[in-house]
Amino acid sequence: MSKTLDLLEVESEAENVIRQHGVTSLPVCPFTIAKKADITVQPKDSTEPGVSGFLMRVGSAFAILYARHIVNEGFIRFTVAHELGHFFLPGHPQLLFPKGDGIHQSNSGFISQEREERQADQFAAALLMPERLFTKAIDKAGTGFPAIQSLASLCKTSITATAIRFAKYTDEQVAVIVSSGNRVEYCFLSERLKNVKGLEWLKKGDLIAPRSTTAGFNKNPANINDARQDDGCCSLDDWFDGAPQVEMNEDVVGLGSYGKTLTVLFSEDGIEDEEDDCDD
Repeated sequence: MSKTLDLLEVESEAENVIRQHGVTSLPVCPFTIAKKADITVQPKDSTEPGVSGFLMRVGSAFAILYARHIVNEGFIRFTVAHELGHFFLPGHPQLLFPKGDGIHQSNSGFISQEREERQADQFAAALLMPERLFTKAIDKAGTGFPAIQSLASLCKTSITATAIRFAKYTDEQVAVIVSSGNRVEYCFLSERLKNVKGLEWLKKGDLIAPRSTTAGFNKNPANINDARQDDGCCSLDDWFDGAPQVEMNEDVVGLGSYGKTLTVLFSEDGIEDEEDDCDD
């Protein structure tokens, strides 16, 4: 059953789908995979807040519907890949459709706390940015936020999903933070930051750094709605209790109709190097 799946198993299932469908380069097209699996994909009107996609089952036939109000190509592709996760992951169809036919609403984009939704999000990320292909692309993409933007363009994925995947595989010191107002929604750290002694991970509901570029950015709703960008510098300990006083680049982008803000903190130097390498 799906409740027993861990992230490694989810990644493995996505890799199996990649192999079975002969994917050898980026970008990965979820629409093509759906078509090969005889799954119809089309837009659907949705007034439910937070609902991005639907998986519908009628007998042995499946269809994927994505919310028509989504205008971001990367998020549409992620939503379709998320629903493919519900289709391909062991136990998901049985759990979501216990009576056979039905329609399941999804909250994709790492916003749901439901186990099956988190698994489908992880599947979507692994499908659209498979480890072998994505890590090779990272090696050529450069550093920090510009690298994330380049990878998002290459993979045709949302900036948020790309940033999270980048943090998973990069050798850099990177923190990816999604916030709403003055509160943290969630946070992902690269391995090099996870290993910093004494650093306390941000949790949902924690306050964002009050003097940060993000804090100023979030005070103007138009910044978020219009998907504006800003950048600045901060000290790592402004954001994370127990962290050393190391200067970090801080890039911020509004996520439009998603109503949240993405912040990427990164340093091209080692944690031990506390020199000011951030441009004024």
